[in-house]
Order: sequence, then structure tokens, then C-alpha cells
Amino acid sequence: MPKTDGHITKDNILKVAEKLFSEVGYDAASMGAIAKLSGINKASIYYHFDSKRSILRTLYVKLLVEMKSRLHHPGEGHDSLKDKIREELEILKEKRGILSILLMESLKTNVRDDSLFQIAKMEYEKKLEELSSSNSISNDKDSYMVYEFFTGFLPILNFVVLEEKFGEYFQMEKDKLID
Repeated sequence: MPKTDGHITKDNILKVAEKLFSEVGYDAASMGAIAKLSGINKASIYYHFDSKRSILRTLYVKLLVEMKSRLHHPGEGHDSLKDKIREELEILKEKRGILSILLMESLKTNVRDDSLFQIAKMEYEKKLEELSSSNSISNDKDSYMVYEFFTGFLPILNFVVLEEKFGEYFQMEKDKLID
């Protein structure tokens, strides 16, 4: 096999793993299958990642970093709130498969996977720091996390993951669902 740059190999492993996890599920995807589809040997995967779980966590972090870099920040441009929500949903839809895996892994009772909570925490880190450093009551931080997680974070993830199937089942147009 031809030698490649390590960064290119790592990115290729992540792309293949994301596709495979999305298509067959995390449990059904093996390191051997990821290696075969990546065109490398299994040892090369273990050079970059210590486990399949490590690949999955890297995909989660990459998703969050990509979202933050692609989304407009408040005050930029003159987009309406509706436009900003549409933009966020479009970015998330590109990652529907990995988001589905994120939700499924968090629901398993026999696996302790805190990735969903870690991503939520990263998403709200700045606000949590502000609440911690201000003279706010410490319960504000906890209340904020509970509120944002259950009324913002999870509903958006569920919408992105289930929107297409919901639309098909109830025969709704995509634009109507988004509105």
C-alpha cells in the first residue's frame, strides 16, 4: 500500500467510520471493516485511535467544532432567528447519521457513554463559565443545564434525526416541517 500523510489517513478513517457507523450502527461496525473500507490495515487504525470508542468520540468532537466554526455568531449579518435556526438545522442534517449514533449510544443501559452529556457541556461551556464567575446563585448553572439540555439540545437532535421519517410517515413537505 502506498504511504500517505498521517493526517490524511486519520481523516479518511474518520470519514469511513462515520459512514459505516451511520449505515450499520456502532455495534455492527468492526475495526476490521473500517480498515478494509479505508484501504489500510487494522494496525494503522490503532496507530491513530486506541479503540472504536475513541473514533466515535473524535467524531463527536469534530462535529461540535465544525458546527461552531460554520454557524454565524450573534451580531453577524442581519439574519433573522428563523434563518439562523434553518442554518443550524442544515448543518446538523449533514451529520444526521452520527447524531443518530450519539442518541442511540446514550440510550443503552449496558454501556456507560457520557458523550451526549459531554457534547452538551461543551456546547454550553461559555454560558456555564459566565454563570460560575458571576454573582449568580450556583443553582442557576444547574437550572440552565437542565433547561437547555431538555428543552433545546435534545429536541433539536431528535428533530434532525427523525425529521425525514416523520415527514414520510405523515406525508409532510420538508419546508413545512422546518417552519
